[in-house]
Amino acid sequence: MRSWFLFMLLWVWSAGPLQAAETFCYDAPADKSSLKPVLVGGQHIYGAPTARIAGWVLQVLPQATFVELPWQRCLNEVRAGRIDGLLSLGWTEERAKWYAFPPHAGQPHDKLALFDVPYFIYVLQDSAVRWDGQQFHSLQYGLITFKGYVAEQRLRDLNALAPLDLDISQAVDLLVNRRVDGYVIPPGTTAQQFSQHPKFAQVRQLAIPLLQMPLYLAFAKQYCQVKTEVCERVWTHLAAQRQSWEAAERAAAEPQ
Repeated sequence: MRSWFLFMLLWVWSAGPLQAAETFCYDAPADKSSLKPVLVGGQHIYGAPTARIAGWVLQVLPQATFVELPWQRCLNEVRAGRIDGLLSLGWTEERAKWYAFPPHAGQPHDKLALFDVPYFIYVLQDSAVRWDGQQFHSLQYGLITFKGYVAEQRLRDLNALAPLDLDISQAVDLLVNRRVDGYVIPPGTTAQQFSQHPKFAQVRQLAIPLLQMPLYLAFAKQYCQVKTEVCERVWTHLAAQRQSWEAAERAAAEPQ
């Protein structure tokens, strides 16, 4: 009887923190073969910006875990409440129905945004494709971007999305071989990887981005309905950390 009681006590003690630990998902770079993960709180995270956000989250939720998933699955898992949140997500009216964002999300210069991200357009050096901020000109094959991103829907609305189911990780090869007119990606690890492609000299970036939008840590709706105070505390903490990080970056960039 005593042994059974000790077993149950240990089980409850060990299971409690696991049940309480928050889980967040994120979308890893398209090609990780040449990347080294960043170690954050004993967890391996791909992508420096994502690792920075994960570190800030751990300052508030020290038991949090981070899992890398394909983007569409990450969205679906959080929407269903099986995962507690996404490390960075752009606000739209449609997404606000399914995910919990900070108050005033999507408004210009929102202080609770993690950062503003431009989605740049890349085409061939000799391409006649133009983007005036409202519509594309001289498209033949369409453009590609990450599946499930707001940029994908924007291209679809503009009737500019490539009709073929193509892999964004092969974007430079697809472009050089003239299977697409271009690709759209934000700055970051994937953009850096593409810039190291042997044929990247044949590619140029258009002056006007497809769009620019703030990104947020978004929670599952169900999670914030139960833990409203925790959500607000995390958003406020992330905003303060972002401001401190940006200040440090500006100071480091100033001439000594």
